[in-house]
Amino acid sequence: MIKNNIVAYGEILLRLTPFNHGDLIDQSSALNMSFAGAESNIISSLSNLGHRTTMITSLPNNSLGKSACRFLKSFGVNTDYIRFKDGRIGSYYIEHGASKRGGKVIYDRLDSCFSSENIAESIWIKAFKDSDFYVLTGITPALSKECQKNILNSIKIAKLNNVKIVFDLNYRRNLWSGNEALKFFSKIISDVDILIANIGSISDVFGFNYKNSTDFKELESISQSACEYILNKHSFDVIGMTIRNQLHATHNQLGGVLRINEKYYYGRSYDLEIIDRVGGGDAFVSGLLHGLINSYKNNQIINFANACFALTQTIKGDINYFEEDEIIDFSSKNYSGHIKR
Repeated sequence: MIKNNIVAYGEILLRLTPFNHGDLIDQSSALNMSFAGAESNIISSLSNLGHRTTMITSLPNNSLGKSACRFLKSFGVNTDYIRFKDGRIGSYYIEHGASKRGGKVIYDRLDSCFSSENIAESIWIKAFKDSDFYVLTGITPALSKECQKNILNSIKIAKLNNVKIVFDLNYRRNLWSGNEALKFFSKIISDVDILIANIGSISDVFGFNYKNSTDFKELESISQSACEYILNKHSFDVIGMTIRNQLHATHNQLGGVLRINEKYYYGRSYDLEIIDRVGGGDAFVSGLLHGLINSYKNNQIINFANACFALTQTIKGDINYFEEDEIIDFSSKNYSGHIKR
């Protein structure tokens, strides 16, 4: 039996951005259309890196839903468990920031067909019987009580099948409060094997106090302290932390921290001009999992994850389109934007 199938549960959204990159919605008469969503970003990127992947979600039985499904299929994601039904697709609008003006996300996902879907127990049983990893994020339980029930039920079945739970805190203030998130996260966090987070999410949800800094080395130290803070409350096999030093909207320093086998590893960091601010953390998750599955050395895992994080921010869209050899090449050399010939 082939293993290393990775299952994800979450909402794939219609992504809409002003046609002219950097414009406000107020000044735009045309929008670019694509599809994205934290879990679908992760699973698509992993599929692009050669993994067997499965997406569990619900989509409207119309052209938008079918187009979203084709989008997933284009990466090789297994869509056999996607249910099509009457209803609407969730959507979000992105205004890309520039200079000192930050970007903005506007959600329009209330009462989507995904948020009302009750996933049958038989679906989870089939999906997990030949799987090793189950990817979840903190966005999905914020959408509805039905989504929370699906997560609780699916984790129970995943654990019975020895599937490792990968959970990205991904706290979104626009969707629920920190107290609401903590109440639900407390129900599942003891089952989490691989935790993905950042300083802000551990602060917002778990109450980690820190003094912000614009020094990248200091942010690495604060990230380690955040890891230790949450480890005083919970236990995980692996923790991955993204680090973003936002000098302004289009100039960031990016990196990460890996904690595994009680040791910390800091990979190479990147000073970048940002093309598209959304999706970098999802690319980091896919890179981290890819390294773990392929038994990379620990310093190679975090270097690969950081490179995925950085590269994805240099292209439009949420997905990491880069191949493994391109990512390894980028992570191991000191490129300064020269053309390859």
